[in-house]
Amino acid sequence: MLTYRFPQHVSACMVGAQAIFLDARQDRYLSLGGVAAQAVQALLEHRAADEDQLRRLEKAGLVEAGEPQPGWPRRPAAPTHSLVEDDGIQATSGLTSLVEVAAGLFQAGRHVRRRPLASILDSIGARKTNPSRPLETSTQSILPLAAAYLATRRRVPIQPSCLPDALALLTCLARRRLTADLVFGVKLNPFSAHCWVQAGDIVLNDAIGTVTVHTPILVV
Repeated sequence: MLTYRFPQHVSACMVGAQAIFLDARQDRYLSLGGVAAQAVQALLEHRAADEDQLRRLEKAGLVEAGEPQPGWPRRPAAPTHSLVEDDGIQATSGLTSLVEVAAGLFQAGRHVRRRPLASILDSIGARKTNPSRPLETSTQSILPLAAAYLATRRRVPIQPSCLPDALALLTCLARRRLTADLVFGVKLNPFSAHCWVQAGDIVLNDAIGTVTVHTPILVV
């Protein structure tokens, strides 16, 4: 009996009775319902799924034969706090300049326009797992720096956009050998896709109310 998994560039989640896919190579989202969605839900829950449906999904490039990786699918902790809405975090002064933040946002915007999403995600994953330059996930170190970044970001006259903003913040953290999670989420009725940066259960660059209406589909 064959086992199936999502290809590296495809992730999925359930929103109600709908299965939502993110294909990073094609930079597109896809929604399926009915028996196909039931098969996806079984796959996500590591249960036996309808093989005919899985073969149809395989032909569409949404699943592939193979053993799922340990810890898959990865999901973030349920967010309980937002740095944007927390005035109690003291920013680390002097660590983020206006020039650094503006340059980071400009470069991130250029990457989003010119590079496939899969390439961007691969770069983030490689940076987080590089054994020659390990990054720390210490929330105690991340929060003051992220607070300083947000304070500086408010002074940069570049229109907010979730993916470039998230990438610029992650780059700022990586320069200080810190890292957090890039989370993508989706919602239906109407459809919306969003992303944000999260450290543990703390959202670093968005409001709780904005992120919690989106179901996580991918964590990098």
